[in-house]
Amino acid sequence: MKNIKIHLYAVLMLLTLTSSCQNKNQDKKMNEPEFEWVENLNCPTGYPIAVYRGGLEGNGFASLSDRLSTGIRGWGSSGNGLSYGVKPLPSRINCIWVSYAENCTYSIDSDIDYEKMVQLFKEGYQDSSFFFNGDGEYKKTTFDTVLVGFAPGGVVVIWALGAGKTAEVGRYKGEKYTVPQSEINKLDNHERLLFDATDRKNIMNNTKVIPLEVREANAGKPIPYGLWDTYRTRYSWRPIFILRTEGEMAMSYIDMFNGEAEYLFDEELIENNFKKRSIPKSFDLGWRDKKGQGYGGDILFDEQEIFNAFQEIYKEDKVTEAELQFSINYTNDYVTVLLKQGEKEIRLSKTKVNIYKSSSLTLKK
Repeated sequence: MKNIKIHLYAVLMLLTLTSSCQNKNQDKKMNEPEFEWVENLNCPTGYPIAVYRGGLEGNGFASLSDRLSTGIRGWGSSGNGLSYGVKPLPSRINCIWVSYAENCTYSIDSDIDYEKMVQLFKEGYQDSSFFFNGDGEYKKTTFDTVLVGFAPGGVVVIWALGAGKTAEVGRYKGEKYTVPQSEINKLDNHERLLFDATDRKNIMNNTKVIPLEVREANAGKPIPYGLWDTYRTRYSWRPIFILRTEGEMAMSYIDMFNGEAEYLFDEELIENNFKKRSIPKSFDLGWRDKKGQGYGGDILFDEQEIFNAFQEIYKEDKVTEAELQFSINYTNDYVTVLLKQGEKEIRLSKTKVNIYKSSSLTLKK
């Protein structure tokens, strides 16, 4: 009889613990914030990938499988998502993908920085397009995409992406993986193409996947492993704008090599504080002359030149502050750019500049 009582007590304790755990898990699930977002894939131009299995996990699942990313728009650019809706953010990535340029497969099963992602989505940012199209009023918006980038060497970078702003969540690392032939044999014809040598070659030769000029530029060169980690190096710098005639800057949009992007406008443009940023890939500028005529400028940097300039400026002092100076000429038809730190100046003469008159200063999305 005593043994029966002990057994019943143990069962009751087990049921109590189980119920308590279930309640805690349920409470945790109910307390997780939800946002409206979609998953998305990305890769560097010239290094296409396709996800074979898996996706983003957490309190829910966003599949990345059976998806090709060409990367034709560049590192950190969005593609097409499938599961847009209100849901919790992911806390883990678990997937297998094919790297066509490397002719190999990678696997990753890793926690991601959930807390940072939630913070980014909660804080949001000022909606620049609403500000310029809504009589200078403010409206807060937030990110709507969890973007997963796959680079050679198994590098995985995750960003929070929204209209006019992209912020890195974290960098992760996959390992090379061999899908068993017995598993491949069971796949349908479509899935089996991922592991077909002829199809992989066709992908690499497809100009809709890799533009001809990119393929020719990469021909005979080794894959630049580590480059996408180099892109993540941050420096303390700010842009400075000099108008040779009376007028005012309206905005600038910075697109950086690490995939991040941001708008500067209104108070943030006026305050223009130094900030740790990656090296810029391009700038879009908007300004008005004293008569109110609007102008726009597209500034595209030469990668090697601007990286060399930053390395030269920061080679003796890694924490120094520098200014990227944009000088707009008297006729508002050209911009010169130089990187400056104290008395040290480096002219970026290979920068491509396109200036145009603008009837209104509406912003990109």
